[in-house]
Amino acid sequence: MARFFVGPLVGRITDTTEAFWNSPYYFPVTLAVTAVSLLTGNVVPSTVALALLCGWMLIFCRDILAAATPFLMIFLLSTVKYDSLAVFLPCAPLAVLPIGGLLVHFLRWRAPITVGRSGPGLAAVTIATLLGGLGTIPAKEYFSPLSLYYTLGLGLGLLVTYVLLRSDLAAPRLYDMLQRLMQMLYTLGLAMVLAIGCFYMDHWAEFAKSWEIPPILFRNFAATILVATLPAAFYMARRSRLHLMGVLLWALALFFTGSRTALLFGSVMLLLGMLYLVRWKKLPLWIFFAVLVTAAVAVLLFGQQIYELFFGCRGDMDFIDPHESRWALLTRGLQDFLHHPVFGVGLGNQKNHDIFTGVPGSMVFYHNSLLQILGSMGLMGLAAYGTLLWGRVRLLLRGGEAAHLVGLFYLGMQLTSLTNPGLFCPLPSAMLTVLAFAVLERYMDDPAYLPGRTIR
Repeated sequence: MARFFVGPLVGRITDTTEAFWNSPYYFPVTLAVTAVSLLTGNVVPSTVALALLCGWMLIFCRDILAAATPFLMIFLLSTVKYDSLAVFLPCAPLAVLPIGGLLVHFLRWRAPITVGRSGPGLAAVTIATLLGGLGTIPAKEYFSPLSLYYTLGLGLGLLVTYVLLRSDLAAPRLYDMLQRLMQMLYTLGLAMVLAIGCFYMDHWAEFAKSWEIPPILFRNFAATILVATLPAAFYMARRSRLHLMGVLLWALALFFTGSRTALLFGSVMLLLGMLYLVRWKKLPLWIFFAVLVTAAVAVLLFGQQIYELFFGCRGDMDFIDPHESRWALLTRGLQDFLHHPVFGVGLGNQKNHDIFTGVPGSMVFYHNSLLQILGSMGLMGLAAYGTLLWGRVRLLLRGGEAAHLVGLFYLGMQLTSLTNPGLFCPLPSAMLTVLAFAVLERYMDDPAYLPGRTIR
């Protein structure tokens, strides 16, 4: 296609690269590369390898999706040193690889600009993030690097990402795009399962001493990724019952994160996933009810032991603690909206720093998506995110397996965003959501698409 531009040698490299992308080895290799740093606790080897792979795939593969998995995997490596993300600084120059690769990609394969159903909503969100805090946030805070990361990353950055993805995806594919998306989500989820496993390998003595889940700094980040990617595990289980072991791994990882978000919303997603298998006749209805009864009996018989295992290290803490800082953040978010109802106080505003500090490199989250919108961007933000949500819901209402699976993924993201930063983390959560809907739009634009269609 582009050999007249690159010559025979680069053409052969391109063919080999695309063959690797379409082979059954691509996702296992990417996961294995990620596992090196997760198992050794050294972020450098996998970060370098994933950045190189991302840049290589952008340059030598026509399909932009081939670069998405290694790029997103880099951010999962933050679990290795979640309390000291400065360890990534030596790897900062590697950013030139995906950026340069992206430029070369669009020079080699020039695709006409394409915008789908998500375009208007993302454009509205871009305006809301840029104008959020107008007349309220100090200029020093608005233009700080941290503030610009969230302001641009949650608005203009997502809009540009969407346009690039949607335009590139307009080219024909020889594979089933829904299947490839689910493989991507499955690989990301497995990496997070492995991250939880590696944590317990490193802290086994501490865990075995008291048999109480130790505090995991990245537990809420893990909850977001695990809950959102769980539908992909059920998708794979529909193809082969062997992947039910994957579902079991997800369930164990969700519990052992020690995150209440994972425990609550993970349970919801597990039930919905089993109903998905019942719907496609891969799981008998009686087994679904048997699992529910077994879980209920286990809670009744061993509820106290489960509670002590989950909450033991936190002392006298209830599932809903009326004295924790989250309530103060919710109250502050409502006050910020009432005092600044039109534009809010801005995403980069540090006025609530006295309640929440978070890990270095995070903004002051309200830990609730609705109050994050109202407090940071006011009614303008509510209108913008409402436009985006309505556009996505209309797409999901078209039905079919693709809409059901992406809808479950989106539901997981939205649920975790009720108690965690969730979708207000530009990378990987918000970008991954934009990617999923870009794929769904292209998938449904296929003339052969039918709402009841099954997947090859």
